[in-house]
Formats: sequence, C-alpha cells, structure tokens
Amino acid sequence: YDMPKLDGLDFLERVREKDDVPFILFTGKGSEEIASEAISRGVTDYLQKQTDTSQYSLLANRIINSVEKYRASKQLERSQEKFSKLVTNSSDVLGIVDENARFKYISPVCEDVLGYEQHELIGSVAFSLMPPEDRERAMNEFFAAVEDSDTEPVIEHGWEKKNGEVIPVETRGTNMFDDEFINGFVVNGRDISEIKERQERIEQQNERLTEMHNALSHDIQSPLQVALNSLFLYREEEDRTYLNKIEHALERIDVLVEQILTMTEHETTPKDTEQIALQDISERVWKMIETEEGTLEIDGNREFKADQSRLQQVLQNLFKNAIQHAEGEVTISVGTIEDGIYVEDTGPGIPKSERDEVFESGYTTKKNNTGLGLNIVKQIIDGHGWNIKLEEGSSGGARFEITGITFEPQVHN
Repeated sequence: YDMPKLDGLDFLERVREKDDVPFILFTGKGSEEIASEAISRGVTDYLQKQTDTSQYSLLANRIINSVEKYRASKQLERSQEKFSKLVTNSSDVLGIVDENARFKYISPVCEDVLGYEQHELIGSVAFSLMPPEDRERAMNEFFAAVEDSDTEPVIEHGWEKKNGEVIPVETRGTNMFDDEFINGFVVNGRDISEIKERQERIEQQNERLTEMHNALSHDIQSPLQVALNSLFLYREEEDRTYLNKIEHALERIDVLVEQILTMTEHETTPKDTEQIALQDISERVWKMIETEEGTLEIDGNREFKADQSRLQQVLQNLFKNAIQHAEGEVTISVGTIEDGIYVEDTGPGIPKSERDEVFESGYTTKKNNTGLGLNIVKQIIDGHGWNIKLEEGSSGGARFEITGITFEPQVHN
C-alpha cells in the first residue's frame, strides 16, 4: 500500500486509466475504509497480509482466479462482439418474438430491408408485417411450433416494407423458450427477391424452350414434309409446279427459323439501351418492310430509351401483323399516349374474346402464319419492363398500346 511517491490506491487509479487488467491490493496496512475505497475504484481483489507463510498460497490462488476470470471475461466480450458484428452485418433479419409473436428483439438490418428502425418494431406483432393472404398460414405454423419445440417451420411469405412495397421472404423459426438467455421464438427472415427473379427467368427460358420445341416438331416438320414429297414427285414426273411448292415450303421454314432464333433470350432481352426517336425508328422499320399494301402515319416524335434492335423487331412484327390480316389497303398509325406509344391499324381487328390469347405462342388466324410474331413482341416488351395490351382501334381495327415508357422532357423554344 505504501510506496515512495504514491500509495496503492493512487497506483490503482493510474492503472485503471489505461487498462482493466486484474489488480490485487495486497497490503499489511489494511482497513475497512481502504478496502471500501479500493472496491469503489475498481480493484479486482483485496487481500490483507498475514504473519504466516500460508498467505502466499492464498495470494497465488487469488492471482490464478483473477487471471482466469479476466481471460474468461475477455473471451466472452470477444464472442459477444463477434456475435454482434454477425447480427449487425448479416443481410438476414434476425428476431426474437414472445409467445404472442410480438418482437422482443430485431436486428438493426431491419432498417435496410424493411425501412423500419428497431424501436418501431419492438413490441409489434410479427404477422402485422405480412399481407393478409399469408397471415393465417404463418400463424398456424408459428403456434404449432410454439407447442412443439421440435418443429422448425420454414415458410415463404410476403413482408410489407414501410413504404408499402411487399418483398418475398423465406423465414425459418426455432423454438427457444427453454433457453434462459433467449426465452423466445427465434425467427430468421431472408429477402429472396433475387432468387424469385432467377426462378422466374428460368421458367421463362423453359417456356421458350417448350415453344421452340413445339415450333420445331410441328410447324417446321409440316413444310419440310411438303418439300420432301414435292421433290420426290418432281423426280418422278418432272413437273415444275412441284418446284414452286418446294420454294414456298423452304421460305416458310426460313421464316420459322428466324422467329425461333428471335425467341431466345439473347434476342428478346434488351442489352444496350439508347435514345430513340419514335418517328425515326418507325420510318426506318417501314422502309424495311417494302410493301405497297399499306400506308404509315406518324403522330409525334417523342424520345425515350430502348434497345433499338429489339424495338425495331416489335414495330416490324406489329406492322407485318396489320398488313397480313388486312383485306386490301391498310393504314397503320403510330403515336404517343401519356406514358407510352400505340400502333393502330384500319384492318378487321381482333374479336374481344380472343384478345387475351393473341400474345400466346402459336396463336394465329392465318393458315400460313407461325403464330410467333406477337409472342415475340410480348417478350421484348416485358424485357424492357413495359406493358402491352390490345384494344379496339377508332376504325374497328387493332390498337396495341405499349405503356410504362418514360419519355425525355420536351424542349419548347
């Protein structure tokens, strides 16, 4: 306790200013007052000197115990810090709810995932974040797991963010009411939006593969058989009319192959978007069609961003569709609406009962058509994040409206 320039309590205070290492005050001048002050200043242990040598064994034990406790405490702090960092930096939302499904704890990442701060959700019912159609199923799973601790439910459901957006989530639950530290039901919610998007893309690719298979196995097989039979008959009879049939069959196969290739993801998914002027691209596509059976009218030249080659494919298919279904001359109009563009024709139109089917692969009212053109249009429009619908035009023809387009601001001189 007594030292030349300071006493044991002063030394303790200086040590505590720098570190929390174990500190044992071992003194022969002890008193209740010194012991009390030492404790208040953060001494680890206090031991008064004795006259016999057993005091050293006692001191040794005190040192060993103090060091072991200190090391265990530091290990616990490191574990807690590690756990805290894992919870804080995890992209999953971790929570603990009571038997009524009210949040006792929720990890800070809830602000990034859901837009809520922790204090806004503590005490709220977890099911209140779910859309109504998911609540009953989730509640049944939860209360069953509360009753049976061996049940660990895994469910997919929606979570409504603070801004109203609903995201798909996979939640895993574990009953830990018997754990004295947790005393609750642990939930681990993971945003699976990207997984769902990948699944949707795979399903779309599978649908395209099915459509391609059907086109290859049915649509191409028929003209191919015509060509082979005509070739056989030509060799037998040397009648040149069979050559015309072969030519027509090969032309049809060529069209089918071109459209099947366009159906692949590489051809329908937008890659490089650029500034597009409606009038410019419409005129360019019209020149490519080379028809004398129609007239093109353009109303407006607003600009927007799109994949030029894909948009050309859309307009080309819509223009050709109008020409092929018209009986004689047809006028095709292209223009803008509030949030998109339209393509309208003066042809016979499409019955209301069939308008929901026109974008399906294989739909056609013409014997020699492939039924792939409008399906390709739909795929490209979806790829841009736009929407397309079919209405009746002002003259009774077909009117295709493509919406969801963001136009560049118009500059007025």
